[in-house]
Amino acid sequence: MYQKLHWFVLLYVMSFLLKDVSAKCFFIILTVIIIFLVYIHRFSKLFITSLIAFSLFSFYHIPSLNLNESEETSSTYVQGNIQSQVEQNNQFLRFTFQASDDSLIQVYYFPKTDFRFNLSSFRTGATCVLHGNFQKIPGARNPGQFHYKEYLGSQGIEKQFVIESLDKSKCEGQSPWQKIYDLRQQVLDHIEHQVSSFTYAWFAALLFGEREHLEDDVVNVFQNWNLSHLLAISGLHVGLILTIVYFLLLFVFRITIEKAQFLIACLLCFYPAMAGGSASVWRASLLAIVIIALSKLPVRFAITDMLSIVFIMMVILDPFIIYSIAFQFSFIVTFGIILSRKLLIIGNLWMVLRISLISMLIILPIQLFHFYQFQPLSVFVNVIVIPYFTVVVLPILFLILLASFLPVVLVILDHIFVHIHTAVIAALTTIDHWMPAPWLMGEFPICLFLPFYIILWLFLTCLEKKQLRKSLQYGSLLVMLLIMINLKPYLDHHGYITMLDIGQGDAIIVELPYRKGVFIMDAGGKMTADYSEKSSEIFDQVIDPFMKSKGINRIDAIILSHADHDHIGSVPYILAGYPVDYVITSPYFDEKIIEQYNRIVPETQFVNVKAGDTFELKDQLFEVYYPVRKQSDKNENSLVLSSIFGKDRWLFAGDLGEEGEAAIVNAYPELKTDILKVAHHGSNTSSSTPFLEAVEANVALISVGENNRYGHPHQEVLDNLDKFNVKVMRTDQSGALIYKFSEERGTVFPYLP
Repeated sequence: MYQKLHWFVLLYVMSFLLKDVSAKCFFIILTVIIIFLVYIHRFSKLFITSLIAFSLFSFYHIPSLNLNESEETSSTYVQGNIQSQVEQNNQFLRFTFQASDDSLIQVYYFPKTDFRFNLSSFRTGATCVLHGNFQKIPGARNPGQFHYKEYLGSQGIEKQFVIESLDKSKCEGQSPWQKIYDLRQQVLDHIEHQVSSFTYAWFAALLFGEREHLEDDVVNVFQNWNLSHLLAISGLHVGLILTIVYFLLLFVFRITIEKAQFLIACLLCFYPAMAGGSASVWRASLLAIVIIALSKLPVRFAITDMLSIVFIMMVILDPFIIYSIAFQFSFIVTFGIILSRKLLIIGNLWMVLRISLISMLIILPIQLFHFYQFQPLSVFVNVIVIPYFTVVVLPILFLILLASFLPVVLVILDHIFVHIHTAVIAALTTIDHWMPAPWLMGEFPICLFLPFYIILWLFLTCLEKKQLRKSLQYGSLLVMLLIMINLKPYLDHHGYITMLDIGQGDAIIVELPYRKGVFIMDAGGKMTADYSEKSSEIFDQVIDPFMKSKGINRIDAIILSHADHDHIGSVPYILAGYPVDYVITSPYFDEKIIEQYNRIVPETQFVNVKAGDTFELKDQLFEVYYPVRKQSDKNENSLVLSSIFGKDRWLFAGDLGEEGEAAIVNAYPELKTDILKVAHHGSNTSSSTPFLEAVEANVALISVGENNRYGHPHQEVLDNLDKFNVKVMRTDQSGALIYKFSEERGTVFPYLP
């Protein structure tokens, strides 16, 4: 069995990848692998039989994600048990709940005040009757958008419930895990009152897995430089803590090695719960336990065998954990470093550099598939930052934990930590400001995962054998593959127009063929929940992820129809985050807003156009039909223009009303269009019968929010469109609407099935 157990992991991963693709494909590949192992590796019949049995078990054991719409339920209460730790902060209380029918439910309670609230009856393991309402779990309605339903589904959660009445909701009892969570909270509360808020934020994040106290700007810097793993407890943290504890037990408390190993194994059984229970912590803790346990047996196991045992234990105990990105990152990096250990037996600096390079390369496809960008220079930054965290940050924080009841020592450690770490964070922030931005590539094609890893394996194998010429060739091939992925949009003869689903607002992104130009037609935003100030939610959750998923890193022009927030609310965030060449408006656009934009990006050119004008952007001709003169109503100042994409003429109508429509029809009686961006989200103040009769559109696209309070689109407008045989597509029903075009043809299709 020595150095063979990794085959179980490989076959499990194959089962995971092919489970929802094709059973026939799974059995064909399994047969090929078994033949290879029998005739090339000459494995025993017992081992081959075990592999086949485990593969079949895996194929049918791995759960498929249920992303279908849940059946509506009118039930106002639910009974069952609290399964997870109860998360509580100033904004909400949250936990996973196992209902009486064994289904898993994500439960929320939102307090009526902003202050920390006492809900002591909600305990892990408690039996509860909860009163409230089931709510629809939002999915991804736009390309690149975070898929919350898939995220919950990857944990086996299919429903969401919000507690409305605390008086009617009752919970009793708790599980032994709650005592560990109580101890965890007591330690955190104690340290919070003993040290500065800066030190506490890092203490809570790096030793107990609570990142919410870290500043957003700091988190963003670490994300930009692929250092996010340092902000979450990982194998690095667990290994260092074990080393310190082991040293203390042997050399301070003078106990035997056997007793020290036993105590460490006991510590590792509950430390993951204390540390927030992330997959990487469980992996590191279980691996240490397995190493200690197997070292007592006469049978010899390789480190890859031990890691494989931990992998198998975790996926069997929690079948959904295979969907966790943290789980995937943790194991693939660990396996990669172990398999590359011969490359690491050199000087300390080069060892750290090679570990950093291997770690980055081995997770690169997964990272780009989910996050669309990476920072190549992070390899060098890791060489400095990882040793710093290992030698300075974690030991000081661990000493703070050990000295938690020595106020004088805490003050000294707190002062040292703040003094050193503030300077380091400032240096990282400066580096982030001056160094090149991360390499934005867009989504990594899933079909290229296998070729990438085959080339990476060949590269590392040749490097290990000191075949430098071949390793250089394979390394160059890896770089070429990444460059080709990055250049793919510039080789695509198709163009795309995407009407994003941002709710009750407009945001349309135009990509010309061969990525000759990228334009944004309006970019609406939202207000905060209490309507007290503007929110970046639409930019953060929809527009920015879409742009990154497509590999768009600059914008040629933003064209704004008028100054309503649902059309321009995200523009300041776009200007701050992306280079923009032009902002195009009518002469009657709000001048104060233009001044605000100019302060954000003085280098951007601001251009006015009005009825009768034409202008070109990257050889794309636009014709302007409105406005003619300034109106008191912002909607009647809407910039109305058209352009031909592929074979179809588009008409973008902003929020124009019937008066403006009549003026356009009178001024341009021959105006015809193929695809109409319906004005004002389908309000009955627009899309009049004479206007629809004049434009003779084939397709009408309506950007409108689900169940919006305005009742858009109005039935009168829908009836009018139907009367003229216009096909209607709506973002509230179909999510984003995507028009794919070439010189020969164009097709509109919905993002949602």
